[in-house]
Amino acid sequence: MIARSAGFPVPKIVSYGEHPDTPHAPVSILMTRIPGKDLGDPEFYEGMADDERESIFAELQCILQVMRKWSNPRGKEQICSVLGTAVRSVRIPSHAVGPCESESEFNDHLFSFLSSRSFETREKFEEMVEIAERLRKMRHSIVFTHGDLKHHNIMVLGGHVSGFLDWESAGWYPEYWEFTTPLRFGPKDFWYNELVWKLGGDKYAAELESEKALVPLTVDAWAW
Repeated sequence: MIARSAGFPVPKIVSYGEHPDTPHAPVSILMTRIPGKDLGDPEFYEGMADDERESIFAELQCILQVMRKWSNPRGKEQICSVLGTAVRSVRIPSHAVGPCESESEFNDHLFSFLSSRSFETREKFEEMVEIAERLRKMRHSIVFTHGDLKHHNIMVLGGHVSGFLDWESAGWYPEYWEFTTPLRFGPKDFWYNELVWKLGGDKYAAELESEKALVPLTVDAWAW
């Protein structure tokens, strides 16, 4: 795994299994245990000393910066998994797409499942479409992305990042994707959203607004 070879704190894969009869969990992975506690507990993070929080922030920032410099052997524009296949994410309509040869092709898939069913009025639906459509006019670099930068995927021990978990959505995506993934839900002042905002999410406020509009427009296609 490229993350492991880069020296990132990731578990070692012991075995892999496929379960075609279980669509919600078609694969299983057995891996080594990572020491520490995940950041999903706000009291745990808030109970840390300032220097511990600063250390965790600096280490996460370093990991993200290193990843974003990795070049895609299949070209600068292609959106794909590590293997050059489709990217998979619960936030993508139908949960998979690609490989895509451009950001425009990727956007076409994101917008191909628009539905007004979640809206009480046509006016509100059209308002959300207008906000979401702004994303199509933006252009981004395609960078390597973990794909699920949630607090429960970050393990911490002794004020340091001891594990970075759940890489099944990893691949090359538009640069904003890493940050808008965890920021789409919850208020900006939520403790973890504040952390992601400082890690680089603040650069993608416009993309986040469009993504938040896209959620109710396509929810039927990616929510189970």
